[in-house]
Amino acid sequence: MASPFTPAELATMHPNDSRVTEIYWVYSVPIAAAILSTGLRLFSKHLGRNGIHLDDYLITVATICLIGQCASGLGYGPPHGMGRHVIYVSEYDKMMVRAGDFVFSHFYDLALVFVKLGILAFYWRVFVHPIFRKIVLAAAAFIIAWGIGITVTLFLVCRPLRAYWDRTVDGTCLTIVTFTYFTNISNLITDIWIFLMPVPMIWQLQLQAKKKLLLSLIFCIGLATCVVSSLRLTVVLGHGSPNFTWYYVPLGAYSVFEPLGGILCTNLPIIWHMMRKRKASLPHCNSASKTTSSGGHTPTIGSSSRRSRLAIALGLTSHDRTQNGSRMQTNVDNADTAQGDWEQLESMEHIAQPDPKIWATIEVEEDGPSEPLPPGMKRTVWNVRR
Repeated sequence: MASPFTPAELATMHPNDSRVTEIYWVYSVPIAAAILSTGLRLFSKHLGRNGIHLDDYLITVATICLIGQCASGLGYGPPHGMGRHVIYVSEYDKMMVRAGDFVFSHFYDLALVFVKLGILAFYWRVFVHPIFRKIVLAAAAFIIAWGIGITVTLFLVCRPLRAYWDRTVDGTCLTIVTFTYFTNISNLITDIWIFLMPVPMIWQLQLQAKKKLLLSLIFCIGLATCVVSSLRLTVVLGHGSPNFTWYYVPLGAYSVFEPLGGILCTNLPIIWHMMRKRKASLPHCNSASKTTSSGGHTPTIGSSSRRSRLAIALGLTSHDRTQNGSRMQTNVDNADTAQGDWEQLESMEHIAQPDPKIWATIEVEEDGPSEPLPPGMKRTVWNVRR
């Protein structure tokens, strides 16, 4: 049987060449990062007593899919020759690498679907604009249909299915490279669309321009996953290379860091906000908050707080979303403001005395004999309209 490699290509393949260490790092780091960030997200929301929402469940499922993706890469990869040149790998190990790629691809698709749905669920929770919510529902429906289509196609890619990884089985298969190109291009388009969706809504919030810009940058950080997806496209050709045990390594690396980027972009802002909220509840922070509120600034409650819900969710404002927190802060601010107004009115007492033709002055006497008051003290006086 003729070799699929040219003499020049065979000259570059050495038996000691190995990417095994790279594989272990590529698949171990995302597992740790995903578990740590999602765990901190759930723990932070527990501390903040904000409750667990749909987006938290979806990101948790995405994290589980990413762990399964990395575990399949570690289990089917290095033990069966992945990271070495294919000419030095046995036929059985080649079959196991292809079987691992089949399992890996399913976890990859599911991780992407649940990450996107988690981001869309977060949009639904923080934005209340009806038109925007319809756009979110339409995007979610497309992502679900895309995930179902990719999963079903992957199960039907070869007839019989075993022909996908066992080359000794006679069967017909779709062109894998074409299928992978379609997956990546459609995935890249939806990534760009999802991460740019909230930008117009952010600039309609009642916030300072620098906070709007900061919010936009937080969401545009998610575009880094689009860069990873674009880089993944550049190595898709390796998916069809005869030396697949060698070229699967960079393809697998981009495949795990793409959903990991989406998970981190949704987890880190929430962790940051919850930690700031926890820090603000400490005694020294509360005293600093009182000092700030005594300047006469009163938080806005009602429709403006709904419009600023995204900023509150990401910690760009110090006011709590909970009714108790809002009421307590409002009472403190109103009390401080009322105290300042009262002192100002007392300072004007000698300027504007009540008109005796309209108002009658009554002194309130306590039960018992009247006693002289200490110096500097006054009896309680009421001005009553005649």
